[in-house]
Amino acid sequence: MERLDDRLIDQIAAGEVVERPASVVKELVENALDAGASRIRVEVDGGGIDRIRVRDDGCGMDARDARLALERHATSKLRRADDLDAIASFGFRGEALPAIASVSSLRLWTRRHGDAEGVELRVEGGRVVEQGAPGIAPGTRVDVDALFAQVPARRKFLKQPATEWRHVVDWLSRAALARPDVHFDIQRDGRVASTWPAVHERRERVAAVLSSRESEAMVTVDAAEGAFRLEGFTSRPDVHRAGSGSLYLFVNGRPVRDRLLRHALLEVYRDVLPKGRFPSAVVFLDVPPGEVDVNVHPAKWEVRFRDPRAVHRLVSRGVRRALETRAWLGGPGGAGTPTPNPTRAGTAAPTWGRGGAGRIGDSRTARWGAGPESDPVQRAEWEFAGERDVETAAASASLFAREGDAAPGLRLSALELHGQLHATYLLLEGEDGLLLVDQHTAHERVLYERLRSQWREGGVSQQALLLPATVHLHPRDAARIAEHGEDAVALGFDLEPFGENAYVVRAVPALLADRNPEMLLVELAEAIGRDPNGPPVPRGLDPAEAIFATLACHSARRAGDRLERSEQRALLEAVDSIPWSPTCPHGRPVVVPIPLAEIERRFRRT
Repeated sequence: MERLDDRLIDQIAAGEVVERPASVVKELVENALDAGASRIRVEVDGGGIDRIRVRDDGCGMDARDARLALERHATSKLRRADDLDAIASFGFRGEALPAIASVSSLRLWTRRHGDAEGVELRVEGGRVVEQGAPGIAPGTRVDVDALFAQVPARRKFLKQPATEWRHVVDWLSRAALARPDVHFDIQRDGRVASTWPAVHERRERVAAVLSSRESEAMVTVDAAEGAFRLEGFTSRPDVHRAGSGSLYLFVNGRPVRDRLLRHALLEVYRDVLPKGRFPSAVVFLDVPPGEVDVNVHPAKWEVRFRDPRAVHRLVSRGVRRALETRAWLGGPGGAGTPTPNPTRAGTAAPTWGRGGAGRIGDSRTARWGAGPESDPVQRAEWEFAGERDVETAAASASLFAREGDAAPGLRLSALELHGQLHATYLLLEGEDGLLLVDQHTAHERVLYERLRSQWREGGVSQQALLLPATVHLHPRDAARIAEHGEDAVALGFDLEPFGENAYVVRAVPALLADRNPEMLLVELAEAIGRDPNGPPVPRGLDPAEAIFATLACHSARRAGDRLERSEQRALLEAVDSIPWSPTCPHGRPVVVPIPLAEIERRFRRT
């Protein structure tokens, strides 16, 4: 057995910290931010493989500190073990510069404010060489050339420069979002790539980094629970992406890729967005330093919370309430006065159905297994949460308002109703323009929420049929009903076998009592025995909810149905009485706003 030499130890350790050029940029920019820089300039050549240069106007270092910075586990940010419980800086391990220097050619220039001259250091053959640098400006500059040149096995696994650049700019975007008070200049291969001036408002930086259009499509998130605070922005449900790469999560100002936060945020959108679509979000979580452990990952991408349940709950509720404001439809920016639930208030419920916000997480959902298993994306999110706290994921599965939550700020039933368009859309006049309500998706959402609420509260209410109906089924469907007969009762059906492949239907869900019993039973059979590898169900719904989505869709008033004025009003009141969602369970919008500015533009008034 041989003891490894220090150079080989450094190169092995560098594998934990320096994965690719973006890792180098991350470490150097974090050092600049910790040094109090107000301006940072990053220059990248060849995707960072050829050269990375980071300059800042931070506090700089004297010769002693500069030399120590190139030694392993030397840091100015920790003094004793207790400091690990209150880390407020980006870096603290003392590994970044020596790890980078062990796999590249590194030069460092630094000068403290007020010093007559600075110092230049470079690493040659594992040795630090010092020489004076009187001409440099206060601050620090680090040049990293020929990354992994000394470790060819690592270098050959790097991607093309364009791919490496994409990773670099992704992290720089996160750093810029975390620190809007810092000016960033970014150059790529000698040309200006991005300039992000310092700003006072976070939304201004979001508009600069992501785009003005994306910023305008976001609603404000602002929530608190105890010493925890959540702020930021998340996209409207009518604006979504094909991937989850636009989720920017921060804990105490540190960019993270935390699975718990990710799950809590995506859980809110699970049956709001179409299958395979994802929101954009820039979310900042601030917690007391002692409530989070940032020392669980060498690159500091992951964190661990002392109370993951409280964090999950805060993020889920904060994002949900931001969507419930309906601000993008012209409503108030925050939650308004609570909307009384007709059933709980003791008043007559709308003719569209009864029920209220129910509890999610009832053990009966386990009868058909865990819901997200049919959706690989959603399954992964649940697995992520399960690694941290399975109970948190199950207890926080509620998408919409619980008892005592604030109601939406905009009430559709309070707006001026101008009637139907093509017997499909209800026309409402809002403060900022025209709102179109799709009567089918709106009614579908109402039925779905009522059915789901009753299911969670103990079982769907039944309505006995005046004359029992005999329904003949396909043998496959009959077998499905036989297999899940007990569950069919909980779903609101009273069935009795009648010969081969036939059932007598004596009762159906009360909310669907005006529907054809035969069609309801066929739809139940199809939904209750759905093949996980078959046609997709609404994104993220568990099997029971998917059944309700199917039943609600086929039972809702259709496009082309003429509604009396009283029915139109009743539908709007029903939408206001349920926890707000801007889409039906399949992801189609309930309401589409047409801004007055757009109408005026069409008439050339602007």
